[in-house]
Amino acid sequence: MRAFMTLGLLAIALPLGGCGSGENEPEEPPMKVEDTAFGELVGTQDKVRDRTNAAVDLHREALDSRIEADEDAPAPPEE
Repeated sequence: MRAFMTLGLLAIALPLGGCGSGENEPEEPPMKVEDTAFGELVGTQDKVRDRTNAAVDLHREALDSRIEADEDAPAPPEE
């Protein structure tokens, strides 16, 4: 008896479960990072990255010039 009641309820519930609007609402495109609360942080990261790269480039140039100067220098006398 319970099995028939369960089957009856499932027979009614399954078709009703599929009811609903068939139209999907169009999704809004995501916001640009600059327009969010994190926009300033992204800009700050870019500034720090640029400054760090500039400092690394200066250090590399100084190191290269020292290496070239050391390579051109005469060898120290051996004892």
